[in-house]
Amino acid sequence: MVALNIAIVGAGIGGPAAAVGLARNGHNVTLYERTPSIGSVGFAFRVTPNSDRCLKFLGIDALAGGAVAADLCRMMTSKGELLGEFRENQDPERINGGLSVFAHRPALQKQLIDEAKRWGAQIKTGVEVTSVDVPRCTITFADGSTSTVDLIIAADGVNSCIRPMIINSSLYSLKTSTGHNCLRATMPLQAILDDPITSHAVNDELRLLSWHGDDKIIIGYVVDNGRLFNIVCAHPEELSNGETSSGDDAESTGSENRISLDKAREIYKDFDKVAVRLIELADPGSFRVWKLMDMDDISRWSADRVVLLGDACHPLVPFGFSGASMAIEDAVTLTELLPADVNLEQVQGRLQLYERIRKPRVAKVRDQSRLVASNFKQPGGFKAFREFLDNHDAAEYAKQELKKQAHASPEVVVDEAH
Repeated sequence: MVALNIAIVGAGIGGPAAAVGLARNGHNVTLYERTPSIGSVGFAFRVTPNSDRCLKFLGIDALAGGAVAADLCRMMTSKGELLGEFRENQDPERINGGLSVFAHRPALQKQLIDEAKRWGAQIKTGVEVTSVDVPRCTITFADGSTSTVDLIIAADGVNSCIRPMIINSSLYSLKTSTGHNCLRATMPLQAILDDPITSHAVNDELRLLSWHGDDKIIIGYVVDNGRLFNIVCAHPEELSNGETSSGDDAESTGSENRISLDKAREIYKDFDKVAVRLIELADPGSFRVWKLMDMDDISRWSADRVVLLGDACHPLVPFGFSGASMAIEDAVTLTELLPADVNLEQVQGRLQLYERIRKPRVAKVRDQSRLVASNFKQPGGFKAFREFLDNHDAAEYAKQELKKQAHASPEVVVDEAH
């Protein structure tokens, strides 16, 4: 048994998750990140039960890393009138061993990176990949050096430099604007509790608040062991164009996508005073605004022994709480399909199986996320979708699909003990 030499490009969430699983399988994994440090900038996101199960499969306890369980969640109109309340983690059949939690991105990244290192993965920051020779499975770096490996996993986001080398980009309308921009900011939770306008907004039970307008939405939730409050505010792009970046989520922050407090307040001036006050309480230096990007289906996610993961092949609008979840599921699927005893000749076939497993599920999640984005005033209209999203066990599903292929193709070796 010879371990594969695997290069993973991109240290968002999906890349480190893949590094954990594949290093644990015994492969030689190197994770490359172009920024000088990992997790220095980032906001928060919901870890849905399906992805929490994946994290536990990888040995990661999100709650231990500071994530906050989604207990009581409240939805309101833009004027503050109650639309409904629900408790995320009270349906044991739906969550099935997973939890819905709110994670601070840098904290979860650190957990994944630390676990990857524990299994022997090498982490190289400040290293930019500029191109890939797909047939040779060779990476070229910005300094002109190269590395030839057995497998390249491109987890380098919506602006992936590797995707155009796998598909003919001229045949696809790749990145497209959703018509919305997204403002994000964080603030100390204590500032909310101390303010007379917002002091009642959250408590030990109430962990998520959302205000739904015709074409705007504000969502806020508690993260970082109850120390921080994260807000996500989507609105028509024309209200903040000129101040946006279409970069890879929190990895591309900079002066080009800062937004002033006055501008943010102006965009949401017609919202409930509590929602507006939350914006006012945010650290002005933390305000960032992104152009929300979508992408058409692409014909394939892999070529030879180079494969795409996460936003590099399927960026999702954030309204289904599923972008990071799908990247984590991708990583766990690859972990199951590339066990310790996989040989080099099997890799390309396993990557094709990865596509067949993941594409239909991601397509359904993407379509539902788009549907939610088209009607912010119907936040409760996707119960069936949440059941579809939350009930999935990516590791078990990949394991069973690999067994099916092994029975159909005897040359495919399945590690029954994995």
